[in-house]
Amino acid sequence: IRDFTPRRGRRRPSVETNVLLRAVAIVLIAGSHIHLFTLLGGAHVLLGVAGYNFARFHLSSAGRNERLRHTLVSVGRIAVPSMVWLGCVIALTGEYRITSAFLLNGILGPPGWTIEWRYWFVEAIVYILLAVVVLLCIPLVDRTERTYPFLFPMGLVAVGLLTRYGVIDIDDTRNRILTASVVFWFFALGWAAAKATTMWHRICVTAAIVATVPGFFFGDTSREIIVIGGLCLLVWLRSVRCPTVLSRVAGVLASASLYIYVTHFQVYLPLRDDHPWPALALSLLVGVLYWQAVTFVLQRDRRAALWSAARRVLPWERPPIPTPNTAR
Repeated sequence: IRDFTPRRGRRRPSVETNVLLRAVAIVLIAGSHIHLFTLLGGAHVLLGVAGYNFARFHLSSAGRNERLRHTLVSVGRIAVPSMVWLGCVIALTGEYRITSAFLLNGILGPPGWTIEWRYWFVEAIVYILLAVVVLLCIPLVDRTERTYPFLFPMGLVAVGLLTRYGVIDIDDTRNRILTASVVFWFFALGWAAAKATTMWHRICVTAAIVATVPGFFFGDTSREIIVIGGLCLLVWLRSVRCPTVLSRVAGVLASASLYIYVTHFQVYLPLRDDHPWPALALSLLVGVLYWQAVTFVLQRDRRAALWSAARRVLPWERPPIPTPNTAR
């Protein structure tokens, strides 16, 4: 009878949409900088993904202090490796101002476009996360977010649109699309996408995306389409089925996406004109290796901290055996 029972086919593995978007976006960013193609918008999609992941992994039911600690740890994991890399680049080449090593170009940097703005994305993520941490430290705000988990980020979208449309004029240059306070609404849209639990929620977030992205990129229609498409995928698809190899590659690139972004400027420039495809491959590889190095250091420090704590708690050393003289 078993022979006549239809066998279930193997279920094709899937990859979470936010992971796939991070992988695709970093390839688009590096490839566009190398001039292999011109598909801009990946960094702004990553801002939405950052908001999505923040809402999923940091806005748990834990207490306010626990949330704060987890978020600050994440900020450190973004800021410290970036600052270390930039500090080394500045020390060896003098290519950037020292403000870049401290992620302060957006605040203390010169007006107008300079090469320091290459790292605007890292600064924007750090600034936004720190601002959100400060906001959620307020007890009333914390309670409001817990009570209205979807309406709260949609309210932040509305606040972010004040700078997007220039009601609050932060920057009127072309750098405005790279300024943390102006692009904050992308982060808030991703946050709202993560908290959209009903059909109407998803429709509301989609409507906000479609209504507000056009016109932001100075008439660059292809960029608008990429950003709208990426953010809408985040709203409507939780995962995408794909071959096992592709899901593994996407996972590695997604995990290393920050490190690829930070390192690729120093990798591709010598190769871009004559060897663009090797430049892309090497940019991805160096970023992955830097991610692995940082992960190794973090795990080593964690093991050392656990071992130190264990030695303080557990009685590893035997107590001395009393002698007749000491027993008196």
